[in-house]
Amino acid sequence: MLQKDLLKITRWGLGTALVIWMIGWLMLIPEDLSAQIAAIAAETIKSGRLVEETGISGPIISLSVGAMRIFGSNQLSLHIPGFLALLFSLFCTYRLTRNLAGRESAILSVLILATAQATFLVNNDLGDANYLAACYVFTLWQINLYLEKKNFLYLFLALAGGVALVFVKNTFPGGAGEWPANPVLTLLVTFSPWTIFFILAIADLAQRLAFPEHDETQKHELICLLAIVMPFIFAYLNPFRATFDVYMAYPLAAVVTSSYIVRRLESDPEIFSGLIAYVHAVAAYASLALLFCLVWFSFPADNYYGLVHFMVLLGVLTWLIFFSPVRNKLIVGCVVFAIGANLVLTTYFYPNIYEYQAAAKLGILARANGARENRLFSYQAGTPYSLRFYAGVRVTEIDDFGKLVGMKNCLVYTHQNLLGEFRAMRPDLKIVGTCEEYPRPILDFRFLDPATRASYVTSKVLIRL
Repeated sequence: MLQKDLLKITRWGLGTALVIWMIGWLMLIPEDLSAQIAAIAAETIKSGRLVEETGISGPIISLSVGAMRIFGSNQLSLHIPGFLALLFSLFCTYRLTRNLAGRESAILSVLILATAQATFLVNNDLGDANYLAACYVFTLWQINLYLEKKNFLYLFLALAGGVALVFVKNTFPGGAGEWPANPVLTLLVTFSPWTIFFILAIADLAQRLAFPEHDETQKHELICLLAIVMPFIFAYLNPFRATFDVYMAYPLAAVVTSSYIVRRLESDPEIFSGLIAYVHAVAAYASLALLFCLVWFSFPADNYYGLVHFMVLLGVLTWLIFFSPVRNKLIVGCVVFAIGANLVLTTYFYPNIYEYQAAAKLGILARANGARENRLFSYQAGTPYSLRFYAGVRVTEIDDFGKLVGMKNCLVYTHQNLLGEFRAMRPDLKIVGTCEEYPRPILDFRFLDPATRASYVTSKVLIRL
């Protein structure tokens, strides 16, 4: 009965998560590492060679270029390699958990990993997190098979997975100061809504290792614990860590958490109906309050669409917690919360944030207005990667104002406050578009506050001379 229930929950949970992941692909690529990968991959295809040396690992650029060759130079194709890596992570997590703890735990581990908040976040990113997790969990799966069957083929595959992990890993020293996140805090926040279960599972695992039921040390449990700890050791020792380097630990966290939940449910089906259920309910409503603040206060104009989603989510969770006869309602509640919250974020909150991505939006306008090679310039505004990607041509940075205003039939990307200087010299110019920009990679609460947002954004303009 438990296996049947978990399979049913996993089917609709994973299916709806897949839909939300794909909706996320439609959002603009922001000006960060993702835009850098996108621009370099697109320009590599056009020129036939790598046009720029960066700190991005070769395999990631190669995968992005390969996807663009097959599916075209667009933002959707850029997400496909990471999506396939994520699916491979889910498969390896399932196989590893099935070897260690049985089919019920394996099914639940897929559900946990697919609906963890970090999975939704990294799916929208073109970085290395998905590839790291895939290589890491594959390596551990092969190590487990080798320990069981003593077949050297599995040891060879484990070594191959380790080598792939080394080649995929990025350091990005230029962006080290942008993400000063604590790896443990990152895990606790982004493993939601399963965080409480994970904490209990780690405590239970440590207890089982400290006081084993048998004379022998539980080597599989020890391997799982070490596998979760190692990414954090590497993250703390790495001076150039990225926020989601620790995503390597998430598949193993799903393994440990699912094994703990199933073991407790099999011993006592009502085990999660007491204090743990109340703690989860309080955490869920606190998170809903935060979500409500993001939806209602951050973007008050035309926010009824987001509010409808929010109210539906609130109603469904309230019915599920207090009135529903559904079995395993705590697991169902976690899935409903993860799906509902990310539906609100993906369809309402993130799109509003990306309204402040001037480089991407003006790049789209530049392409629509016939941007050509060597005819798209940037004056005192840098050469953003997202502008290069969406415009479809390289951006030439020019500092000679006199030379620039003497040109004809060209597009210029610049600051809004410089528009007066251009008008004085070229009254015939045409404004193609303007857009506000939030230039920081990390959201600031002062930006989310509409009363103070204006002081944290700049305005860019695209003009035709």
